[in-house]
Amino acid sequence: MKKRKAFTLIELLVVIAIIALLISILLPSLSRARELSKRTVCSANLRGIGQAMYIYAQDEPGVFPTIAQTFTGPVTNNMVLFRPMDRTTLPLTTGIPSVTVDLWALIRQNNTTPKQFICPSTTDLPDPAQDSLAYYDFLSEQNLSYAYQYQHSPNRAIIGTSSEPIFPVMADANPYVKGKVADRFDIDRTSVFRGNSNNHTNREGQNVLFQDSHVEFSRGPDVGLSGLTPIPVFSKGKDNCYTVHLVTSGGGGVDPGNAIPTSTSVALGSRSDACLVP
Repeated sequence: MKKRKAFTLIELLVVIAIIALLISILLPSLSRARELSKRTVCSANLRGIGQAMYIYAQDEPGVFPTIAQTFTGPVTNNMVLFRPMDRTTLPLTTGIPSVTVDLWALIRQNNTTPKQFICPSTTDLPDPAQDSLAYYDFLSEQNLSYAYQYQHSPNRAIIGTSSEPIFPVMADANPYVKGKVADRFDIDRTSVFRGNSNNHTNREGQNVLFQDSHVEFSRGPDVGLSGLTPIPVFSKGKDNCYTVHLVTSGGGGVDPGNAIPTSTSVALGSRSDACLVP
């Protein structure tokens, strides 16, 4: 009987090396394809939320969710996020408003679901609420991946169905609020990250929902209306949706944004100023 020749150790090692090389070549491509797929789902989430806002505006007088009105006292432009008392208690219609309460209003009307507020590129999880009518706010920041336009400033009209179509209404989370980016605004904007959201890989950009319900993936946060004083190196002449217009005594404020919002300060400066939080 003829003896079958077996593979030598060298031949096996060569085959293993080739397989390892192919895997190392293919893995980045697979990871990239996975991220692009997640980005598409993220875009679909925001598009669905945009449609839910128009449904919401049928019951309200043509405006998108704005639960608490602006308080005209010394705390004007302040806000709270994920306040425990707002989770199970009907929020006040006066006092310090909450953007996260605004967004939960869409869920209370059954126009959308908690899962739709989760970007698949993040580690966030859908809000565990079983009965959406029993709550008025998201449980925590881990249950909300997107930022919403601050609707409570006396310096800019509430956004609704009659607003400018290119006004940014929602986007991936604000890097300075939810992303905890600590770099100075000007340093972050001129870095490789360009001031983008933390939601997607390497801070490549963010999905942005505009007033007319269309969604675009933007490589920078400069979207929406033109600023009052364009600074090409930062803004390319458009508003930075993650920062606020800071008015200074010398008149040096710039509408594209030169101040990072905090949980106690969202001082919008003009009609064209937008700030998406958290």
